[in-house]
Amino acid sequence: MNDLRNAAPTPGGSLDNASTAGPDGGRPGPRPGVATVILLLVMILAATAVSYSPVLFNFFAGDDFVHLTWLKDAIKNHELIWRNFHSSWLDGTTTRFYRPLISVFMVSDYALWGLDGLGFHLTNLLCHLASTTLLFLIVRRLAGDGEPGATRWALVSAALFGLYPLHPEAVSWITGRVDSIVTMFCLASLWSYMRWRAGGGWPALAASLLAMALGLASKEMAVTLPPLFACYELTVNSSRTAPAGGRSWKRLALAVAAATAPFWILLGAYFLVRRLALGTFVGGYDDSLFFVSNFKLFLGGWVHGIRMLLVPLNKDLMGAHHLVTRVWEVALAASIAGTVAVSVLRSRMRPALAFACLWLVLSLVPVYKIFAIADDLQGSRLAYLATVPLAVLLSAAAALAGMPAAGPFARRLGRAASAAAIVLVVTAGIALFMNNQAWRQAGMTSNAIRAALADLYRELPGDPQVLVIGLPDNIHGAYTCRNALWGMTKSPQLFRDVKNCLMLDRFEPILPFGHMKRSILEARDDVHIYRWAEAARKFLPVTLSDTAPANADAQPGESAPPLKAMLSPLDKKATSFTWLPDGSLAARGGDGVAGRPEALVNTGATPAFAIDFVAVQVAGAGPGANGKAGFDLLYSNDLSPDYDLARRAHCDLPDGKSDGTLIFPLRGLPEWSLGGRSRGLKLCLPDRSDLVIKRVSVVSAQDLVPRLDFDHSGVLGSKGFIHLSTAEPGKELRFDVSRIAGAERASLAITRPNILFESQNPEREGRVTMKRIELGTRDGIIRLERGMFPSAGVYQVRLWALDGNGRTRGVGSDHLVVSVDS
Repeated sequence: MNDLRNAAPTPGGSLDNASTAGPDGGRPGPRPGVATVILLLVMILAATAVSYSPVLFNFFAGDDFVHLTWLKDAIKNHELIWRNFHSSWLDGTTTRFYRPLISVFMVSDYALWGLDGLGFHLTNLLCHLASTTLLFLIVRRLAGDGEPGATRWALVSAALFGLYPLHPEAVSWITGRVDSIVTMFCLASLWSYMRWRAGGGWPALAASLLAMALGLASKEMAVTLPPLFACYELTVNSSRTAPAGGRSWKRLALAVAAATAPFWILLGAYFLVRRLALGTFVGGYDDSLFFVSNFKLFLGGWVHGIRMLLVPLNKDLMGAHHLVTRVWEVALAASIAGTVAVSVLRSRMRPALAFACLWLVLSLVPVYKIFAIADDLQGSRLAYLATVPLAVLLSAAAALAGMPAAGPFARRLGRAASAAAIVLVVTAGIALFMNNQAWRQAGMTSNAIRAALADLYRELPGDPQVLVIGLPDNIHGAYTCRNALWGMTKSPQLFRDVKNCLMLDRFEPILPFGHMKRSILEARDDVHIYRWAEAARKFLPVTLSDTAPANADAQPGESAPPLKAMLSPLDKKATSFTWLPDGSLAARGGDGVAGRPEALVNTGATPAFAIDFVAVQVAGAGPGANGKAGFDLLYSNDLSPDYDLARRAHCDLPDGKSDGTLIFPLRGLPEWSLGGRSRGLKLCLPDRSDLVIKRVSVVSAQDLVPRLDFDHSGVLGSKGFIHLSTAEPGKELRFDVSRIAGAERASLAITRPNILFESQNPEREGRVTMKRIELGTRDGIIRLERGMFPSAGVYQVRLWALDGNGRTRGVGSDHLVVSVDS
């Protein structure tokens, strides 16, 4: 039997075993009684609920509307619910996940609350509070019920996890419940496992297996449980059950295998079910375990993600110099120092700390390919499970407060550790409340957009093609309209179903907006365009005749005005600009002075719709020109008057080149093209640039972009989408590169499944291309067949113009989207 020192409470009501002296000798300090501990735990849960109070009102946001359209049908047709148990979640084709239990939770909420989002939010919060309580129980067992400071450690761990500022995306966003639900079941399984290994008998084992099964049916993160239990055996349990003389690694390995065998068997059964349901063991976004398109970006994303995991403050709301940020960083450093001190001073806690470290690593393994947390905390739900062991580690210093009084140093260290833990928890609560303000704003804006859509369609008869520009994808990182408009325009969200309302984002990685541009102009009398006016909280019409010339190709050609008429340098300390005798503009980087040199590009009052590409010829580019920042072209128009780095086209010089022509593609940016008159562009050079700008010109799309289309592919047709199925296994595409200078043949590029091209109309091919099909001629017809695509999913295709040596000419064509059924 395991020696967990799980003695009964003393007559005084202590939750700790008061008969155990501290490892340093001396007498343990006073410990709270049962009633006090329960009261403190209730206060922690109450404080957590208060921190989430800003989002407890009736609203849905982002992907929530995808679920609402499904729920409306699922509540009537229960087969849609059961289908999640034997096929991809929500019948997904672009992604393959096995998460049937999430749909059960959603249906239950819909049955209880209907369209009142408050009920959905309460479910999310209750799951989070349940995880907070389970963590308290786990840490008490992890530390050992008789250990001095175990209850304090457990309480601070629960408080820090409950109030951790990284959690709003997983708790405040209804769709984010995927992570909070799987975490709840993982913690329930771990707690039951620990009880079983402490002598709890078969009921505890059955509870652990059941919780793991429910976790696996919620999200893939639960696959970490069997290795987590093995880590528990190797660290905590082995240190408590090993005989005095220790035991061999062979005996230990056999003991671990015997203890965890039922969970490995369950995991194997899960993968078998997953294979039968999804047709793959992997699934996910791209059905690939190891493919990474850009390792440098991947590594940078991980580094930044870990930084945000440790300092989870929304930088859109709180800057780096905000008081809360500073206090958090100081308290974080003190807590880490306290954890190190615990590992040094209390040898009996080292196995528990080692287990928490291994747990932290394991919790990040399932998301290693997509782990990235933005400054505004987008993507933070991926680290929700990881914050459980992180809270355990950061709060370990609280155990020092219960350390036996072995001397003045120990007492001072214990008091300092307690103060650091309290400051960290209090700061977490304040930061969490502030981070939740983003979701509060997103909810209010989402409700306003829904009301404005109702007003719009009361005045707009029928279901004409409507394009909407300017809707917020997110507000300070809180998803608002991402994947939302389809659900917002369906009953019961709207008083009637609307199918032809399309949201155009500032950068549209899926929708082929560039391909649609010509047809938008041709169908101007049949297409209604509106922009969202945030201040007025309503939709305002955009008149296309005031936005674009009569011919979409009637754009300024290569003949450009003198450079001095085009460029207005914004001199900074980092650079001095000099006009050279030949009319070129030299930018000389300053030594050791940071800052990107900038110059305004004068485009006159040209309609933004007419400017698809801007070419900038540079020469003698120094080391800074290939720096991290690259070249950016920021835009300003009637819709977006302020220059913002989020509204830009990006370009880099090829590696090893010191000069060349940079082509900035604006064609695929709806907020630029449909933004009215151009107010100018801002050219941002790399840090400390040392180069000469020789020429700036606006280039016609017909001189750069290969033509790739098919019948009825415009805005009133398929909008650039192709669907290959059993009923229609092939599709003919027309291609033409004859207008591209130097082009002698064409080549068609196809992405990997469910992976998008990194950018639109680039000069060079990216890393996500799965295959190229050489077409051999400059124009003609190619037939896409299902056999060209290895599996079901969504692909993108684009055309390239090649010269006689196989080098690309011009830029990549506007992409098309291919959906392939299984």
